[in-house]
Amino acid sequence: MRAIAVSRYPVCLDGLLRLLSEIAEPGQVVGASGLEDAVAQARDTPVDLMILDLANDEELPDLKRVVDAIAPAPLVLFAMLSPAQGQMAYETGVRGCLPKTVARELSVAALKLVLAGGHYFSDVGEFVGGARSASSLKGRLSGRQLEVLRLIELGQTNKEIAKALGISVATVKLHVQAILNVTGARNRTEAALRARGQIR
Repeated sequence: MRAIAVSRYPVCLDGLLRLLSEIAEPGQVVGASGLEDAVAQARDTPVDLMILDLANDEELPDLKRVVDAIAPAPLVLFAMLSPAQGQMAYETGVRGCLPKTVARELSVAALKLVLAGGHYFSDVGEFVGGARSASSLKGRLSGRQLEVLRLIELGQTNKEIAKALGISVATVKLHVQAILNVTGARNRTEAALRARGQIR
């Protein structure tokens, strides 16, 4: 897998390169200080993923051009977007947005989800195809299901969750299935990504 990180800020670019190195082969992650350079690099050697540190709103109109230039590779933003900006990015073909406050482990999981064909837009998931409303999960999941979901977010297996909560693995599986049904997620990782920020 070949990936490009784009940021005009050297410290941020370094952080994005480190993040991408967790999912790409050594030597397959490159950096660019601007969109024109990144698109040129993608034209020379096709990429599988581009992550862009969206520095300001002025770059939003350029997203469609970038999406088209690197297709079929996904474009993921590293930014704090309003719901309206997230909607605009989604409609232009952007496949995800990682908030600058998200933990590294969740960022890696979100990038893997995007590479597998999914979308990840934290806290603006109501416009993502197939996603349920972003209303609070507290009213839709039981207390035990919320506990299971928190442990899923920490990456624990069904067996580890069962041990931590003092319940059987079969019961954990039932709770996981209920969580998937309520969140509309296809798997545990997607459920955790969709729920992030809603249950604390």
